[in-house]
Amino acid sequence: MNKVQILQRTGSKLMCLSQCCIALGVCLIVSACATVDVEYRFDDDAARIGEASLWDNWYETVQRTNDELVAIEVCIEDESKCNRDMRRIRLVVVNGKKLQPEQQLQLVKRYINRMRRYNDDRRTYKELEDSRLLVAQQWSTLMDFMQKGGDCEDFATAKYALLKLIGFDTHDLRIVVVYDQDVQEYHAVIAVRIDEDQVALLDIDNKIYSRRPPHYRFVYSINEHSIWDHSLEDTRLPRALRKRQASNQSD
Repeated sequence: MNKVQILQRTGSKLMCLSQCCIALGVCLIVSACATVDVEYRFDDDAARIGEASLWDNWYETVQRTNDELVAIEVCIEDESKCNRDMRRIRLVVVNGKKLQPEQQLQLVKRYINRMRRYNDDRRTYKELEDSRLLVAQQWSTLMDFMQKGGDCEDFATAKYALLKLIGFDTHDLRIVVVYDQDVQEYHAVIAVRIDEDQVALLDIDNKIYSRRPPHYRFVYSINEHSIWDHSLEDTRLPRALRKRQASNQSD
């Protein structure tokens, strides 16, 4: 074998090795992305930390909301008992009950999102008793939202109440607080279990997600029954989130 042949064979081996390394790198990148983009799970009992009543501010909002829903149900049965805001809700609920679940999600999402009275109230946070969770201290009911608008948590609670009125089981609804790594802020979405194998996430961007957007990290979730701590699943919290939590605790 002459020198030319040796160089050609060596070059071919190096090219093959380079292609293998590139392919391996692509596989690793795809694998890493796949671990980020995950579904929200309703069956993860390990994340449950207790009853919703452990969180006074949230549970008081649940009770006020349920009182409102009783009045709204009366309005749905008899339109003469409606005030202006209730009449608008009544129209959504009556029409929504005729639709399929996926269409109901679209209706509720678009109705609440199009109000667009977004108010960033810079709500305060404190640590939940017997937990490392930092939880919001101000929450709005559906009627509060109809009258004043609100921030992302208020959009989420309004969707929760409206979906409940349309007929979704509250065990299939959760307000999920996430950490948005792009803007380094907390944010809230609604998780809805449509059936055993299908969960939808409703955001304020008029999209319905079947999986978590890669820049979101689940922190905790709540409904009128329980509280779940999802931060326990990943102790590698982003540095910005750790700083934010430490700052909130010092305040």
